[in-house]
Amino acid sequence: MAAGALSVLTVLKFIKNSFPSIFRFSIPLIEVCLSYMSYSIRKNLACIGRRNRLLADELAKLPEIRQLQTPSSRQALKNLTTIYGFAPTRFDQMFDGINRIGLSNHRKYCSPLQAIFWMVQDENWRDTDLLLGVQVISERDEKGHERLLLAPEDSVSPGRLAMATDPEDMLKQTLDAAWYGETELISHTTIRLIARRLQRQAELEEYALLVKRHSDRQLQNYILNDYLRKKEVFSVKDWSTIEDALLHCRWKGFYRVADRLNSPELINHYINENFFFNKKPASGVYYTFFKKRAQCTDVAYFAQFMLDRSGYRTFMRSVKWNDDPWDGLHTGAGIVCKDGRYLLVANYTGINAISGPFSTVENLDRQLSCNRAIIDSQWGAYYPPRYY
Repeated sequence: MAAGALSVLTVLKFIKNSFPSIFRFSIPLIEVCLSYMSYSIRKNLACIGRRNRLLADELAKLPEIRQLQTPSSRQALKNLTTIYGFAPTRFDQMFDGINRIGLSNHRKYCSPLQAIFWMVQDENWRDTDLLLGVQVISERDEKGHERLLLAPEDSVSPGRLAMATDPEDMLKQTLDAAWYGETELISHTTIRLIARRLQRQAELEEYALLVKRHSDRQLQNYILNDYLRKKEVFSVKDWSTIEDALLHCRWKGFYRVADRLNSPELINHYINENFFFNKKPASGVYYTFFKKRAQCTDVAYFAQFMLDRSGYRTFMRSVKWNDDPWDGLHTGAGIVCKDGRYLLVANYTGINAISGPFSTVENLDRQLSCNRAIIDSQWGAYYPPRYY
């Protein structure tokens, strides 16, 4: 949904707070709107909670629901409640699997559950079907309201049910389906207005070419990234539009994403989907997040930061097999398990893989060195970043 249509209620609240006299005779209007949104969410959570209290509690923690941000979130919860009613047992089985991801006492919310919520919000019915083993169709009633139905003669193949119950496959399928980037936040027309109102000739010429060669989704990404780096090149007229889009971005805010990356599996998936190998001096966590260019030390610091704030006991380990500062050493990071073993979470060589747990430091070092003859090893990095 475009940003301009996202939050009528936000605008109403702003006007009410800024110009209270305007609402002298119409305060009930905004109060009714706000109470309706709260009631709708409470009603659907209660409906789910009657069968699965834990699922309702975890849904209530999602930012999209907890902050009551958009009509889109309200509709998504309504649709999810309907889908839950179609296959509650299968949904409960799926939830039991994904709810084990991360430390429930430390994480802000269950990230795979948020991914499923996004699938419903984005009307990604195909992948929802595969996860639950049921086929959902969307249609409009005589008043134009959307409603979800089970497809006629619904049948489930054994293969589809296997995908819906295997935890590892289920998590990968969920993240592949939902963690694909941003939704449409700036409309086609607005993107072109922004491109024509740039304040420097170099950017005007650059965007003139970009508009010809790229999709609206790609152009939106360029605009949001450039605004974060060089806000001054954009017209003041467009600042509020871009900032509203950034407010509703799923993947641009550092701490918003950090809240989401709250387990080894989620961090590993994010690294492999977003980072590109770049042989360079080590950078800080923020730089790595925004640039997406990294080598092993960058990724080790990134993973350790995410794991630390998610409640894990972490380590960073480096090994050296010769004195070449680039090709003679390697750094990784991970978590210390309750039994004292080492689970290697960040072991980046252009791709990343979780390995272990290892019962001894020697076994951990062998994994980091790919069984090369080690001449030195240490906790931490040989060449840490100069800034965070």
